[in-house]
Amino acid sequence: MAGNAFPPLAAGLLAHAEHNYLGFHVPGHRQGRGAWPAWRSLLGEAVFALDLTELPGLDNLQDPQGVIREAAAAAAAYFGADETYFLVNGATAGILAVLLATCRPGDRVLLPRNCHQAVIHGLILSGAKPAYLPVYGDSELGLPGMARTEDLRRVWDAVSGEVRLVVLLHPSYYGLAGELEKQVEFAHDRGCAVLVDEAHGAHFHTGVRFPPPALRCGADFVVQGAHKVLGAFTQAAFLHRRGRGGDAGKLRDALRIVQTSSPSYLLLASLDVARQQCQEEEPAWEDTARLGMRLRDEINRIPGLLAPDRELLGVPGVTAFDPARLIVNVGKLGITGFAAAEWLRRRRKILVEMADFQNMLFILGPADLPLAEELLAGLAALAAAFAGCGRGRSRSYPDPLALPIPRQVLTPREAFFSPCEAVRWDAAVGRVAAEVVAPYPPGVPVICPGEEVTPEAVALLADWERAGGVWPGRSRGMIKVVAGS
Repeated sequence: MAGNAFPPLAAGLLAHAEHNYLGFHVPGHRQGRGAWPAWRSLLGEAVFALDLTELPGLDNLQDPQGVIREAAAAAAAYFGADETYFLVNGATAGILAVLLATCRPGDRVLLPRNCHQAVIHGLILSGAKPAYLPVYGDSELGLPGMARTEDLRRVWDAVSGEVRLVVLLHPSYYGLAGELEKQVEFAHDRGCAVLVDEAHGAHFHTGVRFPPPALRCGADFVVQGAHKVLGAFTQAAFLHRRGRGGDAGKLRDALRIVQTSSPSYLLLASLDVARQQCQEEEPAWEDTARLGMRLRDEINRIPGLLAPDRELLGVPGVTAFDPARLIVNVGKLGITGFAAAEWLRRRRKILVEMADFQNMLFILGPADLPLAEELLAGLAALAAAFAGCGRGRSRSYPDPLALPIPRQVLTPREAFFSPCEAVRWDAAVGRVAAEVVAPYPPGVPVICPGEEVTPEAVALLADWERAGGVWPGRSRGMIKVVAGS
């Protein structure tokens, strides 16, 4: 296919490859001639021909002036940003860069308790002090909710010191959205910038059947994991800046710190292509939203299964949901979501995005439109296989969001750089944590660095283990705490 059929950066790579240069430069596979033959045969010649570096005509991610700049400008125009940055270290790199660019040691950052761990890592790098917004869950559905505006107002009024940044989640991993526009307006009225983690919502821009995108809600910084829902390669993401998005030069400097100086042009080009594909497939995304709602109706006719739709609006803080995120609750079958997902994998060769104690999560996209009947057949077979096992009742499971937020003794940065030691869970009570402890799924922190380890937190981890849940570090049976605390 001719290069001019592709968007700017991808077209630039193709144009370069067509020159058939004799290159004596990195990467070491030398555009395929130095690659292991079996590997080259498996992946094909084009992958190696386009895995390039900063060469004449191909621009430089650290200071884009050519095709990368042109591709980023096209993304900014489509998504509605003043400026868009291409990320090759995931949405994580964007979160870290914004915190580094906007916060100084001691500044206050308001963030929801169910934030991604990257936000905690950004606090460690920047030295900012967290003030956590409580998030409440729905025990019947087994779903975490969203931060509420009244809690944002209450926490804001209670903190000491200047609030430099508010971090919000939109949507959650489960596709749930809250009062984002109202919360952004609240922060702006107080002169504060807002960073929105929209890692799972890059497709919201495609139509009104989805929750409103964060940029349209007034957010100043937005990160999107373009690989999660759009067609970009894994690890490729966008960072958008607009409005009160601060000093653009400082943000670019921060990105140079957290991004590699040898970016993959395959990842960069995949972002360019993902943006163009998203634009071209907007009608297909509308069809995907319709499919998600139809699947909910049909799944709800299968005895023992629940695919919540309107019920999601009863989850604390939730005002909208992504119809392309299909949640299937299996509690009434008397099995966990973990067991259901494993059954689908073994018996039907269907892989879910994520499972928890009560639910399975399926991510839908335009490519899944022909697969609806196969998915429905697999879920019907699952329900039939476990019919009668649960007698229609759901079990009760531990909920990390039900815990009170622990006392903050040190900042995350102070805890990270303090001498530390690993102790058994039962010996950690009253000590100051030096690491994040976040059971998965859904990855809600039970303990964050700098917080006092409470008896309730340790008891919840024990309940979580008995129920079959895990968390990073569980296997060692220890918690890292600040020495002498």
